[in-house]
Amino acid sequence: MSGQMDKQAAIHDFWQTHVKDRWQHDLIEIDQRYREQKESIESSLCDTFHALCAQAARQQEQGEKGEICTIYFSFLRTSILENRAAYRLDAYDENWFLDRTECSVVWEADFIFAPLFRRMAELETVKSSYARKITSMDIERIKLMEAIKYHLLTVEFVKSMVPVLLECQGYCQMAKSPEICLLAGEFRDQAEVLYAHPGPAEKQTKGA
Repeated sequence: MSGQMDKQAAIHDFWQTHVKDRWQHDLIEIDQRYREQKESIESSLCDTFHALCAQAARQQEQGEKGEICTIYFSFLRTSILENRAAYRLDAYDENWFLDRTECSVVWEADFIFAPLFRRMAELETVKSSYARKITSMDIERIKLMEAIKYHLLTVEFVKSMVPVLLECQGYCQMAKSPEICLLAGEFRDQAEVLYAHPGPAEKQTKGA
């Protein structure tokens, strides 16, 4: 690597050469890992979801929480820097973020993020050829940017599991609003709808 290359040019070259579109190759590995570990991967999510709902049900029995209106899957960016793909699941009643009774569990989507963590570790050895113009902090920033792609894959996986989650024992026993919804996003940030209970108009349309 030329010693004359400035910081910005070095980062651009590093990205183009070692990062850009590499995530697409990880899709095959993720799919293979899922096929090989399908039962344990799905059980892990179902067990975590059940634990959340059971916790909410206990709080409801004690008069600490109302009907659950929202279950939120939060992508915890800080865990990515620790090479963990942690998602925090929270159950909220009608008070939403003002719900004072915390009800949360943590689920890890390592089967999706493992290839990302491996690639980022490999970049630590590659950076030496850039004459100290690429630092570990640069790689951390790249990791966080790339992580969004894997988060989107995780959201699609969870969305595909919603029919199973809604049948779990804990969810069935938990008191919930007729308009309950499941959301996914960053902690207390913009979110994507995983599931929204169909309203009367939608039910009528589907039944037509």
